Amino acid sequence: MSIAELVIVTGLSGAGRRSVLGVLEDTNFVALDNVPFQLLGPLLELENKAQMSGGHLAVGMDSRQMEFHKHFVPMLEQLHTQEIRPFILYLECEDEILIRRYSESRRPHRMTGDGTIAEGIAKERDLLRDVKEHASIVLDTSYLTLYQLRQRITEILPKCRPAETCLNIMSFGFKHGIPVEADMVFDARFLPNPFYVPDLRPLTGLDNKILTYLKQFKQFNEFTDRIEDWLMWSWPHILEEGKAYHTIAIGCTGGQHRSVALAKELSERLIGRIENLNLQHREL
Repeated sequence: MSIAELVIVTGLSGAGRRSVLGVLEDTNFVALDNVPFQLLGPLLELENKAQMSGGHLAVGMDSRQMEFHKHFVPMLEQLHTQEIRPFILYLECEDEILIRRYSESRRPHRMTGDGTIAEGIAKERDLLRDVKEHASIVLDTSYLTLYQLRQRITEILPKCRPAETCLNIMSFGFKHGIPVEADMVFDARFLPNPFYVPDLRPLTGLDNKILTYLKQFKQFNEFTDRIEDWLMWSWPHILEEGKAYHTIAIGCTGGQHRSVALAKELSERLIGRIENLNLQHREL
């Protein structure tokens, strides 16, 4: 395995290990947390045989494991004899930030005992001194948002490029409720309703007759144009967020005619311009 393919995430409790593993998981790593140092060797052997991660494995290891700090360096030496050079990402954080995080989460620091959180943090810092010295890089997460953390991981590990954000275009009916997964909702109920045209009522927006009917109206075409323009302007900025998906929901009353036709028309305009595109009609 190469240096960027086995990543050991360690460091201070509360510094964001789980968040980092989540970021790595989003970039096609198999991410496992709280891996005992005794199991890392057997885990790598299993990986070599089964190729579960496709060569991209991230493990979280920290002071929850008794004597972790004493066995960390010997573990690295053993890996080196097997020509495995892990990338060690050590997470650091300011005491004041850690204390606030523990206070907000109401979780105890594992090393506090009968003392204070600050004393537990100081004890853990001391125990992990040798681990920190062997880090490939020390990342201070004190003032990083999740977006900034994603950016830093991408800079640190160039192979950790997130999968391209998928644009979900969804039609729905307001009478059935707004989709909870929607990042933005557009209301198409002001458009002329084919439901009130007897010959069109039995059809859905997937039928070309519905689209032909709606395209007679200037407001339908302008509405589609404006959504398209907005999406093409905002899409580069949405990609920068590194999200797995972004959902645009277009609704009409029942989710059968106007929203379906508009979502279908919009998706056809964007094919080839947005790489990952998914069209869904919730009420159909």
